[in-house]
Amino acid sequence: MEQDRKGFRKGGAVAVVVSGDAADYVDGFRRRYDPHVTRIMPHVTLAVAPELDVCDWMPARPHIQKALAQLPPFTIRVAELGTFMDDLVLWLQPTVHHGELLTLRQVILGSFPDVAFDRVDDYVPHISIGFFTGREGLLEAQDAVRREMMPFSFRVGFVSYLQADEGNIWQCVDMVDLGGLTTGVTCSGA
Repeated sequence: MEQDRKGFRKGGAVAVVVSGDAADYVDGFRRRYDPHVTRIMPHVTLAVAPELDVCDWMPARPHIQKALAQLPPFTIRVAELGTFMDDLVLWLQPTVHHGELLTLRQVILGSFPDVAFDRVDDYVPHISIGFFTGREGLLEAQDAVRREMMPFSFRVGFVSYLQADEGNIWQCVDMVDLGGLTTGVTCSGA
């Protein structure tokens, strides 16, 4: 199996990767507050499942590609913060005008009817920037980021299928373009 040859562990995610200058900006916060900053690129998770592997992704890819060809690229704007107090996570709130993130999520979930995805009923689009061990640290970081944060935007032209390697570093395994376009970007250039 290709997954074993490349050293991927079981499980995968489909995400919208934060790109360009926006990624650098987000990583500025993540370097301060996210101990996982070197394990995964800044992103908005669309779906994650402990059983979703490349051997599941590849057969579904033509269906996903056909569905995403009907959806044009779009822009995500970020201007607000959010928190998951139960998990002590600080995040940036992505907004879109026509529910594009939820549409992408539904395409992905619908493409794998036999896969049990995490958080199926309580999905909140977000870009994680900090993980904390106590409430006080989270609230201090939230105040600091709120004072510093400038609204920003980034363009979404593809979704990425990600899997973690044996070192728990998440790698882009495949990308599918929106709008039937070919962005010319590969996983290594995401």
